[in-house]
Amino acid sequence: MALDLDQYQLKQPVLLVFAPDPQDVRYEEQLIYLHDDSGDLEASKIAFFGLFEDGPSFAEDRPISHEEAERARESFGVEEGGFGLHLIGLDGTEILRSDEPLPLHQLIAAIAEHEE
Repeated sequence: MALDLDQYQLKQPVLLVFAPDPQDVRYEEQLIYLHDDSGDLEASKIAFFGLFEDGPSFAEDRPISHEEAERARESFGVEEGGFGLHLIGLDGTEILRSDEPLPLHQLIAAIAEHEE
């Protein structure tokens, strides 16, 4: 896969959110969850990637090409038109996968449980 997730290993967890486009209702709901009252995404130290079929994809503040986003979608098994959330732990393994948006506190809890 062209996305270099190894650079995050042992540094910070990575949250990959796949959606058809940035206006997808599920993606917008996920954004709301990531900035809810339980804490802010930036404060949680989770690297956030938005990967779209249509529209500009990104890895934190770095643009991701359409080809890179498509390869990531295939690599993580996210179907065309689908929503996918994949949380990668500090050790580089996937610790949580969902086809629905999840609240930030659930992501933080999964990270804490995985690190125990």
